[in-house]
Amino acid sequence: MQAGTDELVAVRQEILQLLRQQIDALNSPLGLTDARLTECYERQARVQELREKMQALSNASGEAESARGEAAARPSCGALVIPASLDTAANL
Repeated sequence: MQAGTDELVAVRQEILQLLRQQIDALNSPLGLTDARLTECYERQARVQELREKMQALSNASGEAESARGEAAARPSCGALVIPASLDTAANL
């Protein structure tokens, strides 16, 4: 579980770094040249890829937690209690 959390944090950090670069490019006193605009489009495409990856990681994490919760909610064989009226040893 920790590996999934670490990966989510890394993806978020990369997204933030790319978005900061986008803001810097848009606020640049040099303006948006064709080259800078191309870089912006490439960063935006990368941000979209990372958002999809983050969504997949979140879904996988949620499914794993749901499965663990369902397993914990199911009674185990050791948790079954047999009433004395049905226990054959008690009826002897």
